[in-house]
Amino acid sequence: MQKGHFLQFSCQCCQNPIQFSVFELEKNEQLKCSECGLLYDFSDDVLMRQLRKFENLCRQIQLSEEILTNTSVGIYLGDREVKIPYKLLLTRLNSTLDLMVGDRPLTITFRIEPTIDTPLLENYL
Repeated sequence: MQKGHFLQFSCQCCQNPIQFSVFELEKNEQLKCSECGLLYDFSDDVLMRQLRKFENLCRQIQLSEEILTNTSVGIYLGDREVKIPYKLLLTRLNSTLDLMVGDRPLTITFRIEPTIDTPLLENYL
């Protein structure tokens, strides 16, 4: 899977992948499918709030990288505990945001590793 600071969804008309950066997305922006030309409007306040929360989460993960290196999640399997480092979880999990656009489902896939792909905050001030 190609990563970078991109989110991706499939065009509802032609299924072409549409990528965008949550860090570069402005309110009221429209994205256009490069294959069929269908426009997607990102002016919805709820959607923008969720995307900004995701942006803030990525930035917090980046700021917390030092402590996350020494932090893990413990999972009990029978009588054994398996500890999985957070840093490993962050590089292996595929996250999605499932939405309804009109009466059709739309899944946005987060193709990002927050500790690596999050642009530095001073680049966006």
